[in-house]
Amino acid sequence: MRKSRQLFLLLLAALAAASCIYDYNPQIDGEGGYMIVEGNLVIGEISSIRTNWSWSLVDTTQGNERREVLGTNRMHVEASDGTRYENTYTAQGGYFGSFDLREADPALEYRLVIENVRGTYTSGWAAPTSPGVIDSLSYRISPDGETMGILVASHGGQTGESYYRWTVDETWEYHAQVQALYKYLPESGEVVPTTEEDESHYTCWSSGRRPEIMTGSSEGLLEDRLADHQLYTLTKHDARISFLYCAEVRQMRLPEEAYRYWQVMERNARDVGGLFSPEPSELRGNVVNLDNPEELVLGYVGVMTVASRRLFVDNSQARFYRSLGGALPPIDTLSSPDEWKLAYYGGKLPVVDVWSEEPFLRFLGYEWWPARCVDCRVGGGSINKPAFWPR
Repeated sequence: MRKSRQLFLLLLAALAAASCIYDYNPQIDGEGGYMIVEGNLVIGEISSIRTNWSWSLVDTTQGNERREVLGTNRMHVEASDGTRYENTYTAQGGYFGSFDLREADPALEYRLVIENVRGTYTSGWAAPTSPGVIDSLSYRISPDGETMGILVASHGGQTGESYYRWTVDETWEYHAQVQALYKYLPESGEVVPTTEEDESHYTCWSSGRRPEIMTGSSEGLLEDRLADHQLYTLTKHDARISFLYCAEVRQMRLPEEAYRYWQVMERNARDVGGLFSPEPSELRGNVVNLDNPEELVLGYVGVMTVASRRLFVDNSQARFYRSLGGALPPIDTLSSPDEWKLAYYGGKLPVVDVWSEEPFLRFLGYEWWPARCVDCRVGGGSINKPAFWPR
């Protein structure tokens, strides 16, 4: 029993880590081969589904060989009137599904169908749930100034309680450590001033999805309304909040059974391996192998519509971010073209010109800094400003 519990907890950790759509290869200490399904059918949008198989740490069959043994997946979406939505994404061996549900009828029920060598897997038939209303988004800085909480206020717009799940896509503006007034031309070996026409590598934007599983409910409240429900926190040293930060919150309203499922996932993502972790039977989602109903399948495929709203946090107003500081990187003042060439191909860039002090001015060269301090793209971001960015 203990071994099966450990196996399950490791598998749970793998699924919790896959709370957004991206490549993942779950590993477990024991028997492998569990089907994992992640994603939702969002009516009115293009919806993405990811499937995979868990694999054992003691199994020598990995990667593509493992997938060939277990078989690839064929996926489609069915509507209760018989309409079939085919997978429009053909790469990755059938492990990723993309379904155009922009014209799907919200009055019908839908289910996901996955076929492979093990059988036919289906999610439960379900009508799309309405998302409720996002009344406001806000932030709150803790009294000690150490953390910033991102808060949502919502109401369901119906009789009775509402059950919610949120996902958050982040975008943030960040800057290089220094802004270069000069650039090096490797073709001619010259250092020349930057111009207004040059692309600035000082300001970049990056993005990602929050990894947390975020749920909430108005269960037990006098009114079907949530006020200032905290979704997640940021720390004062988080560089994402250093200039301008955007959180795009997507809200889904869930059936109660889906909410209970994600509650368990949320709790165990925080405390995998705790004394009161559930048995696998408690975490069964709504995906079933019709040819083998006893097979454990992890994942809950919801059918829903989504509400979204953006929150911008400007650190010049919040005054929350605190840099960790640190020593300056190695900086060279170089005056000759031969030195410039060696510095450039050694990963440094010119920043400013340097002159001697009085009694007379004399050119000493240019300061060359490591590229990571000058070119913001080294941090993984892009110099292309998002279309929705306010400044």
